[in-house]
Amino acid sequence: MTDTAIRPKEFDDRVMQYLPGLRGLANKLGLRGEQADDLVTETVIEVLERWQNYREGGGFWNWLYWTMRGRYTNAKDKKKLPMSDRPIEDYEYSLSTLPSQEGYAELSCTLSRLTGRNGSVLVHRAMGDTLDEVGAIIGVNRERVRQIEMAEREKLRAAA
Repeated sequence: MTDTAIRPKEFDDRVMQYLPGLRGLANKLGLRGEQADDLVTETVIEVLERWQNYREGGGFWNWLYWTMRGRYTNAKDKKKLPMSDRPIEDYEYSLSTLPSQEGYAELSCTLSRLTGRNGSVLVHRAMGDTLDEVGAIIGVNRERVRQIEMAEREKLRAAA
C-alpha cells in the first residue's frame, strides 16, 4: 500500500463473505474452472489493494461487481486470462514457499468445495478468526461455530 493507513480486518472479512457471489458472477460471465478462479482471485487482490476507494453509499456488492466486470472486460479485450500484471513477489505479503501450479490447482479445487455459511466458517477460521468472532459474523454461538468447523474439516478429509 502506498498509504500509511492499515486496512481494517472487518473489510477483509466482508470481502470474504462475498466469495461465493464472485464465483457465481465469474460463471455468469462464461468462465469455468481455473479461468473463473483466476478472475475471482484477481478481483479480490484488486479490491484489497484499493480498499480506500470504496464508498459506503454505493453498496459493497456493486463495487465488487463492477471491479470484477472491469477486470473481465480488460482481460477479454487483451485476449488473455485474467492474470496479474506484476510478479507475486511485489505483493505486500510473503510466502514461506513459492506457489506451484499443482498446489494452486489443488487449493482452487479445495476452496471450490467451501461454499455457503459452513464454508465461510472454515475460511474465517483458517484466516485466524476466533470462534467468537466467526460466531458474531454468522449469528451463532462459539460452540456451534466449532461444530460447523469440525464437520467441514471432516468433509474435506473425506473428499481428499
